[in-house]
Amino acid sequence: MKFTVLEKNGKEKVIDFIPKHIINAGYTGRDQAAVQAHIDELKEKGIPAPDKTPVYFVKFGDRLTQEEKFEVLDETDHSGEAEFALFFDGDEIYVGVGSDHTDRKLEEVNIPKAKQMYPNTVSRKLWKLSDVVDHWDDITLRSWIKVNGKKTLFQEAKLTAMLDAADLIKRTKELLRSPEETDGLVLYSGTVASLFSADYSPYFETELEDPVLGRKLGESYEMTCVSSWYKGN
Repeated sequence: MKFTVLEKNGKEKVIDFIPKHIINAGYTGRDQAAVQAHIDELKEKGIPAPDKTPVYFVKFGDRLTQEEKFEVLDETDHSGEAEFALFFDGDEIYVGVGSDHTDRKLEEVNIPKAKQMYPNTVSRKLWKLSDVVDHWDDITLRSWIKVNGKKTLFQEAKLTAMLDAADLIKRTKELLRSPEETDGLVLYSGTVASLFSADYSPYFETELEDPVLGRKLGESYEMTCVSSWYKGN
């Protein structure tokens, strides 16, 4: 996969990154009240609460996309979540933004399998973690969906709402058989509670805004249901 890295000094460089492993973290809030809000949100959809938090789910390395469109099986029972993503590339760690798009119906039965159904999406541009780590908590995470055809803000929170990158990295390394062998790892952060409950949206957009350096990362995608071309037997 090719990414454009936006550096703090204004320069850009293109990197080739080969994702080897993906881990999706969940329930990663620093504020336990916010974590409980997200758990309650999922409980309403029939998804059981975890015994302890954070939680981590392995996702196959090929379940990552920069594409702006992909197919879904139906127009219900799946949705996206805005998350920051950390890319481990040799000695460098990069920050992107994307969505952990999950089959909610399957999630009620088997969460790890539900994570494989749809790809994680990610921005085509990245930041160096070292460029933003000193003002990490000033960064804002957002998402939008479409409600009655109108783009509507769906999630918004500063990264103070979640475990910071250093803490998340430390916790994740403890899960690895070789903690220092992280090259090719993509780590998704978990998400924040939505601003309102919503039914299916065929559109999802995510953003990270850095007010200190005055820049943003973003990506969006649209879904097409197979029923648009396949009528079945």
